[in-house]
Amino acid sequence: RTMRHSLQYGGVPLDLVFQRRRRRLPRLVLLLDVSRSMSLYSLLFLRFARGIVGAFADAQAFAFHTRLVPVTDALRERDLQRLREKLTVISLGWSGGPRIGECLQEFNRAHAARILNSRSVVIIISDGFDTGPAELLTEELGRLRRRARRIVWLNPLLGREGYEPRAR
Repeated sequence: RTMRHSLQYGGVPLDLVFQRRRRRLPRLVLLLDVSRSMSLYSLLFLRFARGIVGAFADAQAFAFHTRLVPVTDALRERDLQRLREKLTVISLGWSGGPRIGECLQEFNRAHAARILNSRSVVIIISDGFDTGPAELLTEELGRLRRRARRIVWLNPLLGREGYEPRAR
């Protein structure tokens, strides 16, 4: 392109053309806690996830409670009635006790290699109350961190008066 532009100056490359590095959007991966302790917020965050999945073609969404459930295809559904039907089938077991470590372990084992890359941002929306061992959660977050560019943990209870994060 520099040579082509230099023809207007008699072949002298006065106007150098540089390629700009194309900015690529991050790949967003949402992990939504829909356990009993998050029941007040889970519908709001499912709507948030639906907006993210609709806006970013590369986004993936998972809901977790006692097990991990992929919800991306259900959230991409345009027909609201079919969306409700899919979420009803998927939601069996919601509002149970959270097993964050086990669900992250399942995500790392079954989905992380296929979904995560160097530009992935994992957003975990949870209050952090886990009924499983804290060591497992720490280990799985470390595995997740090695695969993803960034992990963002959103805790909706953090701004509440009197809330203190006391879980190990």
